[in-house]
Amino acid sequence: MTKSRFRNTVLGIGATVAAIAFGYFGVQQLGRNNMFTIAAAVGGAGAISYVLQKPSQPQAPNSEPEAPTAPIKTQRRRNKS
Repeated sequence: MTKSRFRNTVLGIGATVAAIAFGYFGVQQLGRNNMFTIAAAVGGAGAISYVLQKPSQPQAPNSEPEAPTAPIKTQRRRNKS
């Protein structure tokens, strides 16, 4: 297991535990119906932001190569005399 995969696993488990604890204590303090309302609002905001994202369009391969940004300097031929 690589470092980044291990780190992502630990962070994912930690975020899940934090979300469950937040939900538990939120219900204790705010009540069940208020927490359902908050969850629906957050879920709706996430769904709206997902739908409104602009998809990145992959560039179609061109049949023509792109023009170089800087001119290419060629070597001059020497005259044989």
